[in-house]
Amino acid sequence: MTESVSDIPPSAEAKATIAKGYDTIAPQYLAWSAPRPTVTRAGYIEKLAKELPKGAKILELGCGAGVPSTQTLITHGFIVTGVDISAGQIDLAREHVPEATLIQSDMMALEFPTASFDAVVGFYSIFHLPRDEQSVMIERIQSWLKEGGWFLCNFNTDEGDVKRENWLAPGVTMYSSGLGVQGTRDMLKTSGSELSIIEDEVAVEYVGRFEEKFHWIYAIKKRSAQ
Repeated sequence: MTESVSDIPPSAEAKATIAKGYDTIAPQYLAWSAPRPTVTRAGYIEKLAKELPKGAKILELGCGAGVPSTQTLITHGFIVTGVDISAGQIDLAREHVPEATLIQSDMMALEFPTASFDAVVGFYSIFHLPRDEQSVMIERIQSWLKEGGWFLCNFNTDEGDVKRENWLAPGVTMYSSGLGVQGTRDMLKTSGSELSIIEDEVAVEYVGRFEEKFHWIYAIKKRSAQ
């Protein structure tokens, strides 16, 4: 796998490449990642589960094949809407989490009524958006959350755009973007002004032989003053 920080195409083209890449590697990615769930993500899901009543409505951005996060949320008794840009990933999710409502879409094209969800989560997904779209997505997430609703997501720790060639399979190209840790914090102060940050952590994760750092944000939507 080779990595560079240049030659990122326009947003629509990049997203088409991301969708095609995940379509290509969907079964392989599941076989690689499912037996090695990250401890950090699992820990945050358990924290979230303690805050929500059974029947709570959760939006998962970038649900992939639904393993393990969607499965875990459903096991806790939550009603999950899973979204992924990859048709191949959504096909696998229909097999593994038929209880979920599943939508194949660019997350930026989603529309939901205000205060639709008790929580919105995004695991290894929002950083596939271009940097300028990440702030817009945070604003939309705020509107979709109920007052007192929870937001859980991880971001890239480095600033800039990354292009990975031959990602998990020959010929697969993958893109991601980051604002850097402080840049993400600054973005959340403005775009996420309705959110109160509960935890802000840079964590090292191990998946097989890979070691990566991610910036985790766990937040709650502020309640209106009575």
